[in-house]
Amino acid sequence: MSDEETFPLARAELIALFMESMLFGAFTVLYAIAIWILLYREKLRGRSRLNRMLFGTSTVMWILSVAHLAIDVVRAIEGFVVWGQKPDGTNQFYARISDPTEVAKNVIYITMTLVADSFVTYRLFIVWNRNWLILVIPITLLIATAVAGYGACVEIGLAKEGNAIFADNLQPWIRSFFALSLTTNLLATILIAGRIMWSNRRVRQYRAGGAAAGSHWEVIETMIQSAAIYSAALASLLGTYLAGSNAQYVCLDILQPLIGVVFTLIIIRVGLGYTMNDSVSGGGNISDRAAVQTIGGHAYPLQPVAINVSVSRTHDRASFEAYDRKEPPVGSDIESGKASTN
Repeated sequence: MSDEETFPLARAELIALFMESMLFGAFTVLYAIAIWILLYREKLRGRSRLNRMLFGTSTVMWILSVAHLAIDVVRAIEGFVVWGQKPDGTNQFYARISDPTEVAKNVIYITMTLVADSFVTYRLFIVWNRNWLILVIPITLLIATAVAGYGACVEIGLAKEGNAIFADNLQPWIRSFFALSLTTNLLATILIAGRIMWSNRRVRQYRAGGAAAGSHWEVIETMIQSAAIYSAALASLLGTYLAGSNAQYVCLDILQPLIGVVFTLIIIRVGLGYTMNDSVSGGGNISDRAAVQTIGGHAYPLQPVAINVSVSRTHDRASFEAYDRKEPPVGSDIESGKASTN
């Protein structure tokens, strides 16, 4: 039994639309929370440049997700209402991969992926102290991802009527795009996590002996979990495509809002973590606040430092030495050391 019989294309597209709508709703809620955090942090901490970058990237992602969902809704109306009146019309409509709406949604997905990968590369650049050499491989992978993605869109637009997405001329482009995007994210995540761990080892000497060393692990955990979610979804998409299953349409439409969900989750988790650290460090007595040093946005308790101070005093006049050993008589002349007479 073929995959078209067990999992028809029309059913796959309908399930994909439902799943995409669910994740888009979650993305919209998370986007609103992330924007509130960015605006609040900008006012509280004054990090306007980074917040503008995060605000712009998350807003672009949300707009692209809206456009992608809108196109899917239009295609569903066209396929199930207009073409649904014909025998097997819905499957015939969705099989036309060269349809302008299909090409447009693929272009939006490629753009969404490149926006996310570009920001991951920028984050890598910042974490590595703006070292341009670290960007050689990620930028090369990013350019290759763009070429493979938009090249696949061109091939899809030039496809013949009824030519399936699994055609031989499309597979090299699509496989390369998925593999390159997955490699870019995994490489950037590993390099960022490694840099954070290396930086933490350098500041470990400033911590108090019994202090917990878990703040950097929270950042690493957030990065790894976010990368794991996206990588698992992308690996599922690649696996279903290589298997020739229509389930790849479900995975493909899910990825569009999922990219934004993962991105905003990082903002929310880190932003709320900073807010809690601020509220904790803002209370307590003076000695508690003085024993904490903030490095890279994280608080590290410091070791107590002992300071030895040597004091040396020198008198310019020898006459003061005599009067240091005895009290001068009443009415004495301090300058001459003799008693005055009336």
